[in-house]
Amino acid sequence: MGYVARAGAVLLSLVWSACQLSSPYRLETLALERIGWDTLAVKARFVVRKWPGRLQPVRPDSVQLLLLSARYDTLFWGTSTRIPVPDAMLGDQERLLLEVCGWFQGRSVCDQAGFSASPKRLQVAPEVQYPYQGTLSRLYYRLHPRLERQRYAAATWEPLAVAPLPQGYLRMQLVQDPQSALEWPIKAWEGVVELAELPTFPDFRYALSQQLRAGLVATMTVEVYAGGPQPVRIATLRHQLRAKTEAERKAEVARLAEAALVQLVEQLSGRSYPVWVRVESWSFNPLAMQYVVEISARWQEGGWLGPTCALRGILTAAEDGTQATFRWVEGNPAARQRWRRRVDEELLYLGTLREALSEAREDQHREGVVRGW
Repeated sequence: MGYVARAGAVLLSLVWSACQLSSPYRLETLALERIGWDTLAVKARFVVRKWPGRLQPVRPDSVQLLLLSARYDTLFWGTSTRIPVPDAMLGDQERLLLEVCGWFQGRSVCDQAGFSASPKRLQVAPEVQYPYQGTLSRLYYRLHPRLERQRYAAATWEPLAVAPLPQGYLRMQLVQDPQSALEWPIKAWEGVVELAELPTFPDFRYALSQQLRAGLVATMTVEVYAGGPQPVRIATLRHQLRAKTEAERKAEVARLAEAALVQLVEQLSGRSYPVWVRVESWSFNPLAMQYVVEISARWQEGGWLGPTCALRGILTAAEDGTQATFRWVEGNPAARQRWRRRVDEELLYLGTLREALSEAREDQHREGVVRGW
């Protein structure tokens, strides 16, 4: 309900109250009976004051009932005294307001009663992938919510089918440097966060880089806060990061080189052939997050009697296997002939090599490997 509608509801209540003061009619008793959490039965007894002061029961011309949430949103408006309560969408023990008005010859007599929604509890099982898509500035999260409410007139709990998005936020901080914390609001149960847009990200990244450059494992906690105007912590996840070892980078270079030469042979020879690949040298640029690999390769077309092609060149690829290119350096006549016929330029653009790296990726739910810092 918007501001104007809420103001109208309050004004209507004041008008009804003013009418009640000048009316001989009264709402003597207002009883609420809960029929489970999702239904409310209302019993209202109206009386009229007769001279000289006696009260007699009276039936109103009509009865209107208005049910409001804690934010003054209208949950029900009508004449039925058996009201449906959308309890599943309400907050934990959220306060509700029921207003009952009886109409007598065009004038109303009203009264109000308050009651609460069911006790509820929210549980989440957070999942985090960080770094995400090969960069420290992006994080993927999924909360896996489970909302429960206490069964009516029982001590046990039952699950609710849909969990409304709570008011809250996520907080990530380094155990080694709690001051460099990141916070972002919960806007969905699952999403990708652009950490670079958060004001404290430069401090966080600097503290994280210091740990990694020292060869240490960086331990972080990801905390979920939810519920009400002052959210409380409902879940904590520990996450570890470490820099890649030299052995891991060498293995990654070997996979990239093999995948690149498979594509290269298919483009030069028109089909795939077994290829022998040798990595002569390699380097990694942490600023560009890019591998530069010197490669020698040899393959034979059409069996033992076919021509043998041999070449040497420079493979350049982003750490995640994208933006791969191969630059010709030298080769034998057979390889040179095919290069000129198929490429006729110094640089050959290859497709993505991501699939070559996917099989070796570690389980980032437990431990993340920093790809470039």
